[in-house]
Amino acid sequence: MPMNINNRDLYVKLLHIGAAMVIICLLGMTIILLCIVFTPHLPSFEVTSLTVSSLPMNATAQQKQSVFFHFEGLMQNPNAVLAAWYKNPHLELLFNYSSVASVRLEPPHLSNGNQINLPFQVEFTVDSQKVFREVAAQRRAHGSINFGITLQTWIKYVFGGIGSKPHFLSLKCYPLQVTFSPEYNVGNETDIGMLVAPSQCRVD
Repeated sequence: MPMNINNRDLYVKLLHIGAAMVIICLLGMTIILLCIVFTPHLPSFEVTSLTVSSLPMNATAQQKQSVFFHFEGLMQNPNAVLAAWYKNPHLELLFNYSSVASVRLEPPHLSNGNQINLPFQVEFTVDSQKVFREVAAQRRAHGSINFGITLQTWIKYVFGGIGSKPHFLSLKCYPLQVTFSPEYNVGNETDIGMLVAPSQCRVD
């Protein structure tokens, strides 16, 4: 009889130990899952379209020589439960590895993983004579031109009414290859160069 009581006590202890191990494992898995869900992941930024137009290569020095740019892209927040908040986003246009223009963007609305892609588009003009001449020279020599952009913004993550501390984010796309028609008609100011392929930006 005492042996049966001892066996029962041992069985109960083993059950308690087993239950405690299961609880510890469940708590550990829950903590890991929460860490995965609430660990911020940087947004991604992709340039989907870039057109460059109005390059009058036969223009005289007295004529206004401008280069027009039209950017389109997508911003993605990979976080499932953390919304992304942006402040003062702007684009810097790169040419020959130097910044030649800066354009402000409209801050996108709060977004999370349920709003995968937030489209944006922006147009601007560069009136620099030096840029115009170098762009025209590269186009004549190669039939294509490499540009680049850098997206810079302040970002913070929001969950409910709680927000993280804002930090600076810089994403760079380089090179963005723009090709033109091999034939250029004199006086045709509507000739447009197009982006060869979409480009994913990387942390600068």
